[in-house]
Amino acid sequence: MFIRKFTYLFILLLVAKASCLSQTDDLKTMDYSLADKTAIEFPKKKYKTVSEIARPLTENLETEHEKFRAIFRWITENIEYNKSAANAADADKVVRKNKAVCQGFSNLLKEMCEAVNIPCDVVVGYTKTDVKDINRKLKKTDHAWNIVTLYGKKYLVDVTWATSKFNVVTRKFQKEFDEHYFLTPPEKFILDHLPEEKKDQLLEKPVSKKYFSSTPLLYADYFHLNIASISPNKGKLKQKLSKPFIFEFSTEKGATISSAAVLADVDRYLTPVTLKDNKLEYTFEKEGDHDLTIYLDGKAVAEYLIKVK
Repeated sequence: MFIRKFTYLFILLLVAKASCLSQTDDLKTMDYSLADKTAIEFPKKKYKTVSEIARPLTENLETEHEKFRAIFRWITENIEYNKSAANAADADKVVRKNKAVCQGFSNLLKEMCEAVNIPCDVVVGYTKTDVKDINRKLKKTDHAWNIVTLYGKKYLVDVTWATSKFNVVTRKFQKEFDEHYFLTPPEKFILDHLPEEKKDQLLEKPVSKKYFSSTPLLYADYFHLNIASISPNKGKLKQKLSKPFIFEFSTEKGATISSAAVLADVDRYLTPVTLKDNKLEYTFEKEGDHDLTIYLDGKAVAEYLIKVK
């Protein structure tokens, strides 16, 4: 009888685990309300080490993905991005200072995860945050993020960029949680993150440095508006003065865009343009080098450098 009961319980555990693993492809859309609440309400006080936080923070959460979410959200809630903390790369030091830059953020995420037996690696690479990055030669890495392993599968995350959103107008980061950089699909993550090691792209067909550098500068709202693709896909272009610049896009998940505008060079105000079938046209008034930002539904999504002749 004991053997029969043990076998039955073992089968139940296997079924439960299989059910959990079958959901890992959809971890991004799970209900994280309990994990978020746990992270946000975790006692705010002076901590000295990672060990004082990681285990107490996650001890009442049952699943691996909820534990990771709580750690991720605790960091975004409690650690400030501050360039003055560039030397605070050690995880315990970041905890004491409550501020860091990307290396400190990613090291802290790694250490907190490993404290609760969640595999997590730090990745270094290149990003695009300014229009000057278009066609830039990628020599020295400029950013760090993480690959976390949940239920045996690797996922890409950037806890630094999830902590703050970039303000296109002020050109500064504002403290605001950005869901996009939590368990981001590799095909989207590669649009603004290129790891130094190709294997860390988590793509079947890795992207080259040259291709990554050549694409337009994309802003966070590109992802928030569920845009699937854009054309042109080159960030630096040549355009005849006699012909309009044409921009086209497609959307995901039935998302719809109702308005469009552009910001040319140093103009103070947006110029509304007609949007038809996810396509817009803009005619330049003079020759020369131009900086053109595309706005959809009032949000900046892409920026180009265009030489008009």
